[in-house]
Amino acid sequence: MTRGPASRPATGVVRSRRHPLLLLLLVLLGAGLALPLLAQTATPAADDTGDFGQYIVNHQDTLAPFFTKNAGDFFRLAIPALLGLAGWVIFISMVVGWGLDVLISRAYAFFYAPAFADWKRAIIYATGSLFLSFLYAALLGLIIVLLLGLAQAQVFIPLAVLVLGLVAIVAQIVWVIYMFRTSLGISILFYIAVAVVHIVASSLISGPVMGSRASPDITNFVDSVITPRLQADAKATREQLASVTGGRESAQAKVTESQEEITQAESQQANLAKEIEEKKNSDIYTLAQIIKERARGELESAREGLTAFPGKFPGSPLLAQAREQLDAVNGQIANAQAQRKQEEADEARVEAQNRADLLAHAAKGQATLSQMRQALIGKSRAQVKDLLGPPSDIGSDQWNYRKQMIVNPLTGEQTGLTVFFNEGTVQTVDYNRGN
Repeated sequence: MTRGPASRPATGVVRSRRHPLLLLLLVLLGAGLALPLLAQTATPAADDTGDFGQYIVNHQDTLAPFFTKNAGDFFRLAIPALLGLAGWVIFISMVVGWGLDVLISRAYAFFYAPAFADWKRAIIYATGSLFLSFLYAALLGLIIVLLLGLAQAQVFIPLAVLVLGLVAIVAQIVWVIYMFRTSLGISILFYIAVAVVHIVASSLISGPVMGSRASPDITNFVDSVITPRLQADAKATREQLASVTGGRESAQAKVTESQEEITQAESQQANLAKEIEEKKNSDIYTLAQIIKERARGELESAREGLTAFPGKFPGSPLLAQAREQLDAVNGQIANAQAQRKQEEADEARVEAQNRADLLAHAAKGQATLSQMRQALIGKSRAQVKDLLGPPSDIGSDQWNYRKQMIVNPLTGEQTGLTVFFNEGTVQTVDYNRGN
């Protein structure tokens, strides 16, 4: 029972204080009404496991690339059959749903809109809701047909279904508010309850309907679409395989021929390497290499080779030539050593003369700073002491010679000498004026 007047004007909004959980009773009521009506027909569809279906199951790994490649085409071609099958499900669901809507709306009005709780209004509501559902289904089918021609039909069709579904839900809720003048929240809950009952009914209806009609449609789709394309794909694969097989046989013959040529070339290369190695170990090749070493100035290496030549080739007709080469090499080495000794002696004599001249000039106080630098820079402490004698005094990194050794060519002034060391060797020298 409601609190307040038993009826309200048709234009007023009924605001019931009954608990919203009563809507749950409406859902249970609708489901209870739907189950007995559909229990006789809600038998599961027979499992159709035909030869082709079993073939697909057994070869799904092999056929996966085929279905992936043709997925877009199969989707567009299957839409009409799916729409036809869905049309039967929707039609029967609408008819059964109309009867359920009459019963559920009458119970809803009894609890939440007593002023409108009559069968006439329940029939009007159910008929209007059926018309909105039919209009939604027609628009949806038309839009799907229009979108099938697009390249991304599998993307746009779900978006269209979502948008139209939201519009249809809003229209149904507005229709509930218009017919029963209930608040927005209660109307939304009522529509949710109705939707739950319809889903239950549709799920019970779709099984037998699809079981009775899906098998012929699927068989027709497989026979008219999938099988011809699969046969064409298999034929193209066989032709390609035959072409590849022929090419492979030709390539195999070329590979065999090339392998024989490679084997022959390797054999020739091995024989050539063997001949080269034999020639490298021959007396004439060895002597020629020694003569080249002598020509490059590698006299020690040439002498070693010529010395070992008789032992390596004892019966060679080139032994006399090898001995001549050895005598010539020994002569060259002796001459080079004598020349080197003469050069060393000349250098020592020049150095001694320069040292004597430098000391003579230093003794007279006539040596120049540049002469001292040229003679001392880079010398060690011992070498400086050997040349100039002990210093007058010694600092941490310098030696001072007070004796007037050098002369300034610009002023004619005679001064001593300061020698600066860095890490044990002379870095530079400078005038020492007795400071």
